[in-house]
Amino acid sequence: MKPGMLPLRAQSRSVCQLCDFVLRQPSRRSFLAAASAFRAPALRRQSAKQHAIAPRLPVRSAATARKLREQPAGVDNTQQWAERAAAVNRSMAHVERHMAWLKSSNKVEPEAATLEALEGLERIAHEAISIRSGKPPPRKMEIKQSSAGAILSMGREEEEAPVVQPTTTTRAPSINELPSPRYISQLAMDLLKHPTIFISPQILGAYIRLQRLVGCPRTIPQILHLYANKPVPELGSSPPKFTNPSPKAAKQAIPADLAEEALGAAIEAKDMPLALDIIDVSYCAPAWRRHRIITKLGVPGFLATLTPLAIYIIAQEASVYSGYIDPTLFKTYTFLGVSTYVLCTGTLGFVALTTHNDHHTRVVWQPGTALLDRYLREDERAALDRIACAWGFKEEWRRGDEEGEEWEGLREWVSLRGMVLDKPDLMPGMNA
Repeated sequence: MKPGMLPLRAQSRSVCQLCDFVLRQPSRRSFLAAASAFRAPALRRQSAKQHAIAPRLPVRSAATARKLREQPAGVDNTQQWAERAAAVNRSMAHVERHMAWLKSSNKVEPEAATLEALEGLERIAHEAISIRSGKPPPRKMEIKQSSAGAILSMGREEEEAPVVQPTTTTRAPSINELPSPRYISQLAMDLLKHPTIFISPQILGAYIRLQRLVGCPRTIPQILHLYANKPVPELGSSPPKFTNPSPKAAKQAIPADLAEEALGAAIEAKDMPLALDIIDVSYCAPAWRRHRIITKLGVPGFLATLTPLAIYIIAQEASVYSGYIDPTLFKTYTFLGVSTYVLCTGTLGFVALTTHNDHHTRVVWQPGTALLDRYLREDERAALDRIACAWGFKEEWRRGDEEGEEWEGLREWVSLRGMVLDKPDLMPGMNA
């Protein structure tokens, strides 16, 4: 082969290829730097253009939007409060006119008219209490900008246009302009004390609920007394005619649920003399005792009256199968034996019914109290027990350590009624 045809020999390279690679890197970095320098102005121009456009967007900050909404919201709330107060006063005027018509009517109006007046007073009391104690519901804020817009507009509140203050203002009504609870209570009491107004159980219940709502239960005992002693007007009579009821009649007794509600109102008011007055005019009244005799002992007494006749019929029928014994003697023995069994069993049952005290908490009967008296006055004892539990300590181990004039008065009152408050023998840890 000719010398000119031989391939050219490669140039000699450095032994360390890594060093050769490192030596060639600066040229590449300079190229990348040049390329980045060539593209950077365009990126900066684009970013600057975006920042120049962003402030021109119609975006408001959250603080500015809040300033714009604060005054209208306050005006709306004030107007809403004023409208509610005005509506309450208009309703009160309407109820007063209705009550004046009831009192001045020439005839005895139906029960529904009186209930309408009491329910109107109850609605007014609810609304007046809500206006005094509560605030209008907060208005929902409508945010029409994104969080990014709020961030971009931070610090630019001063550049915004000033808030225009409204020229007209609405005077907020004073709390004294609303009907007071005492005034509402007096209106209801004056209505029920009017001679032509009949106090039915429904009306009495509405009155107790109203007085419990307005926090004026001191007038409840008077209306409870009128319920049993007030002359009853004849419905539709013109001029009004009245009949005098018997206060001791069973139908004049206070309904049990209304007596409990009245006692609950006194306990809520923390007024022990009021609670004792309610017990005195309800549970201690003769009408209550007669009502309990009829409702609790009526059916058992009727069955006890028929029991001897039923036993005699059974003995007479059994004498047919006497066999060799004289039928008359067999009938006599059968009658005496069955009567003795029924009498003993009934007596044991009555003793067990009247002497059990598992439901007694702090007030129990004194030893020697008649069993029939215990049975008929059980509601009275339960009411006093409820008062003692409401005023005394809640911890069982502290019971009996109460002090004070009210507590000593309760203890003496319970003792005069034939009961014992916190009997030592029945207290925890004192029984054998």
